[in-house]
Order: sequence, then structure tokens, then C-alpha cells
Amino acid sequence: MSTSRKPLPEQLEMVAALTAKLADQAMAEMMSEHSVSDRTVQSLADGVLFLDRHAHPIPRLALDLLMRVHHDRSAALAVSRREGARREARGFKTAERAEEGGAGRKVRSLFRSLRRRDGA
Repeated sequence: MSTSRKPLPEQLEMVAALTAKLADQAMAEMMSEHSVSDRTVQSLADGVLFLDRHAHPIPRLALDLLMRVHHDRSAALAVSRREGARREARGFKTAERAEEGGAGRKVRSLFRSLRRRDGA
């Protein structure tokens, strides 16, 4: 969809409905596999950012799921960094640690934009 024109209300409703459905599927994926794919997280973030950009209500489940994924991945990254630091302190050489990629960056930018709007 072109970003040069404002989407019609029914188009925004469709994006909101699809985002909610994707969040529901992702929640089921999370419950059965204990993780959500990067592609799913990125698609959810895209939908939420699009709705946010056009001041349309964001499905609560999508936001809750993105916050949970962000929290889980941030915690896992912190543990990984601590383990790497411990290994380095014991003299083991570790490969370059990869930072959180595309989906993580999108989720962080979403949370930053929501914080700015709330004034926090």
C-alpha cells in the first residue's frame, strides 16, 4: 500500500483484523513451541507500526504478544551476554556476538514511539 495517501477506514480495519488474527496464531505458536518465529514477529510489528502511524486502534493481543516476545528475547540476550562474559573471563575466545536483528529492532522502535506519545 502506498504511503503517500491515507488509507481508507475499511483498509485500516482490515489491517487491524489481520494483525489480530496473526497475534492469535502467534500466541498459539508460542504456547505449543515456546517461541515465535522472527518472520511472525516482524509481520506483527509491521502491522502494529502501520496502525500506530495512522492513529488507528491497535489490537491489544498484538501489543501484549510483542511486549512478551521483546521481554523474553531481551532476557535471553542478557543471559547470553553474561555467559559470553564468563567464558571470556575464563580465557575462552568467543565469536562476535550477533545483536538482535530486524524484528527486534522494529519492536524496540515501536516501544520507543509509544513511550514518546505517552510522554514517558
